[in-house]
Amino acid sequence: MQSLDSMPASAPASPVKRTPRARRIGAVSATNTFEIQPLPRWVRPQNPDPGAAAFSAGAGLALFDAILRGRPDGAEPDFAGCLRQRLALRAAESCATLSRLREDAAALRDAEHLSRSGETSPAGRLHRVFRLYASLPARLDAAILRAAEFLGLEETIDARALAEVAITAPDPLAAAARASAAAMKLCAPSTDAEVFAFVVADLVLANRLGWARPVPLLAVALLHPSLRRGAGGKRSRPSDADWPAAVAVAYGFAVAEAHALAVDLARRAQKLLVVAPMLRAKGAGHVVDLLLADDGVTPSAAAGRVKMSDRAARRLFDRLVALGAVRELTGRETFRIYGL
Repeated sequence: MQSLDSMPASAPASPVKRTPRARRIGAVSATNTFEIQPLPRWVRPQNPDPGAAAFSAGAGLALFDAILRGRPDGAEPDFAGCLRQRLALRAAESCATLSRLREDAAALRDAEHLSRSGETSPAGRLHRVFRLYASLPARLDAAILRAAEFLGLEETIDARALAEVAITAPDPLAAAARASAAAMKLCAPSTDAEVFAFVVADLVLANRLGWARPVPLLAVALLHPSLRRGAGGKRSRPSDADWPAAVAVAYGFAVAEAHALAVDLARRAQKLLVVAPMLRAKGAGHVVDLLLADDGVTPSAAAGRVKMSDRAARRLFDRLVALGAVRELTGRETFRIYGL
């Protein structure tokens, strides 16, 4: 059998790593050249017909692929890390709902960024699964096994068997559908097994499209009302016979949501990069990098990463908010989290 890592996909684009100084120097020129247009209306899913759904998903993925290779040198935009982690938060919120857990996006964000013990809740564990695989290179064997380990499914997973299924698929959407259905069959029926199937689908899709890292997409849209069927509104599952059609519809909605989020983050990242040269605090450039790479950052976490005092970090974030470059995400007076 062939390893997933040896699938005949195009090699993932290697992101060009730039220093904070290089980013600040190139900020103005970058903001003048990198502008994302809203998703055209004709791409948005409007018809449940399988052929129309596959067309919408394919067109949306092609335009989203252009965003991920949007810099003049073909590298990912500065905000790609934040985009992935914010989608990971939305995917985790959807899966928490599927698991009948009560945490919403705000609670999941708090648990991830404010927990000092390292332990987390069952919903927080789902969030960490999505955060983990969204940060890993699209080397599927390793990424699949790490996700399975997080969900306690590693003993039942055969990554080579998943590769054998995915490699015979004629296109990326079919590969995602077939591999996720195969992943579900390898596990005992459970919500964790479904979550793992969603992760496998995104990993295989990213590998076939040559993305540097996976993007949490499938789980983001699985609760969309259009994916329910019959009088009882039954939700599609990877074990269903019509799962490939459901995957196409779900990716159509998910990529539309991801595209809209990218448009918003691109605008916010531009503003942050424009004001970055005005920041005089030592380590400010590294804090800008943290904000571009994650969904949220706390002053204490930034202070620890760039070796500045907590007070200096809080003053820096206050300065960034005053300049309109970042937002405070919680609405609280204490235990604040900042982000694009």
